[in-house]
Amino acid sequence: MKALLDFIPLIAFFIAARYNGILAAAGALLVATIIVYAIHFVRQKGKFDKQQWVVLLLTIVFCGGTLLLRDDIYLRWKSPIINGIFALTLLVSAAINKPLMQLAMKDVFSLTMSGWKKLTIAWALFFAMMAVLHYITAFTMSDEAWINFKTYGWIPLMLVFVVAQFLLLKKHLNPALTDKSAK
Repeated sequence: MKALLDFIPLIAFFIAARYNGILAAAGALLVATIIVYAIHFVRQKGKFDKQQWVVLLLTIVFCGGTLLLRDDIYLRWKSPIINGIFALTLLVSAAINKPLMQLAMKDVFSLTMSGWKKLTIAWALFFAMMAVLHYITAFTMSDEAWINFKTYGWIPLMLVFVVAQFLLLKKHLNPALTDKSAK
């Protein structure tokens, strides 16, 4: 359910951009994000994780800047910066031997420490690539190409990446932990 809710701001952005322009899209994205995050806040018993805070605050800053100054340059920077922050955070966590993917996914499956580090680095590289792609589409392509990529162009890339992660995970599953959880 959470994942479906998270698509509502993107859908609002796309529809508003398509029919009313980029400033309306910034407003729709801002309002939809605040509503969705209010729902998350209630469902999560008054708590956000750090990723949610980053996304919410940067959405308010970049959409707010776009609306206040009537300049879409701020909105164009939102996705490259958010993806860059995620990439850098994941790389640092792997470098200090506290891979954040382990913290996020430890209840889903068990990996060796090497596996957690590789998974974390892979996600960091994915977010870095997404930051670059968002930058390229935002600043070198037409508004329509940028809006399309920002709304749904990244989804196939994410799906291919997630499927590819299973190959990595298979090599690093920790059988001792996996066997215990199966009993």
